[in-house]
Amino acid sequence: MAVELFAEHGVQGTSLQMIADRIGVGKAAVYYQFRSKEDIVLAVIRPVFDDVARLVESAEALPQKESRRDAAIAGLVALMVALRNASFPFRRDRQIDRIVARHPELRAVTDRFYGLLLGPDHDDATRVAMTVAITGIYCCATDPTLQNIAAPELGAAMLDCFKLCVARVSAPVPPAANPPTPAATQPDAALRDWAPCR
Repeated sequence: MAVELFAEHGVQGTSLQMIADRIGVGKAAVYYQFRSKEDIVLAVIRPVFDDVARLVESAEALPQKESRRDAAIAGLVALMVALRNASFPFRRDRQIDRIVARHPELRAVTDRFYGLLLGPDHDDATRVAMTVAITGIYCCATDPTLQNIAAPELGAAMLDCFKLCVARVSAPVPPAANPPTPAATQPDAALRDWAPCR
């Protein structure tokens, strides 16, 4: 219930009273179980971080850097597809970021995971590509217009797109030897290409 409210209103916009009303209990009953709203958020996101931690441990045990990264990417896509109807844990909610920052054990999981994705010698282009890829698969997993795609097919398509996005950075396309001059900069281009409406 709290997950739905967080997804709808964000952590900042969700009050303990709203959570109590959604569950159908008094606010005191919520306080009996949780000391604060942050404790509720932690109860929601910790299982996801536990899944990521298991993924990290499994990937880190692999012998090669490339295989570790591939395992991390495949595991992330699988996790996103498995949680496609629970979008809250992956939403870029600044309040969640602040909560995670206050908990070193959660930050450590995130740091280890990104270390697998980026590798030790990454550059800014790699960081941007990873962010684009991660944001893209999050959007695909939570897009209501894609809900009719079966999980295996969605996961396979998301994994292909993720790899394509990252591969562009790993093997950049060399610039053309003599790039064509844009039409707008060619002499008389505007006059030559213009034709009266008929």
